[in-house]
Amino acid sequence: MHRPVYIFDLDGTLIDSMPSFTWGILSILDDEGIPYPPELIKKLTALGYVKSAEYYVAHMGVKDTVENIVARIKARMVDLYANKIKLKPGVEAYLRRLHAEGARLFVLTASPHLVTDINLKNNGVYDLFEQVWSVEDFGLDKSDTRIFHRVAEIVGCPEAEIHYFDDNVIAIENSTKAGYDTYAVLDRQEESDIAILRATGKHFVETFEAM
Repeated sequence: MHRPVYIFDLDGTLIDSMPSFTWGILSILDDEGIPYPPELIKKLTALGYVKSAEYYVAHMGVKDTVENIVARIKARMVDLYANKIKLKPGVEAYLRRLHAEGARLFVLTASPHLVTDINLKNNGVYDLFEQVWSVEDFGLDKSDTRIFHRVAEIVGCPEAEIHYFDDNVIAIENSTKAGYDTYAVLDRQEESDIAILRATGKHFVETFEAM
């Protein structure tokens, strides 16, 4: 019998970071004085730093290199993730219970290792995970179902047997399409997005304290 597999998004799922993530990503457009619709962050959350930078250059008129944009974002994020952003209530207890029960735990996040690893280490849970992945490790993002199939191959588990937690509508839609057993996590979404999450995910997580 296979040990159960649990894969978690980071921002807005395990940690209370979405205001910081949103600020760090969108501040590039603010610097340039480029207007953007409020819903843009939904797309960028699934893309991560590099793909967001590529999108800015290709579609938003940002006059900078992708490498420089990514460096600017990272510079603003490091201190926040290292010293200020904490786990959501109930997350540590839930992870430790799953780990004690023999589950295999993983992270798949749009954030880079620079901020992800130090955050999980400083919050005392990094060693609970068998592997921590950034989407940058795959050259893909969560708007592409291929990343979910690739992760399943690496883990060595059928998609339908993978329990996947995320708070982003796009990621939930695509992980569900890929066949994952999806858990839509309540964070700071708008009411319209919460309705979509409830309809798309197989499970809905209001708090980890209730898990």
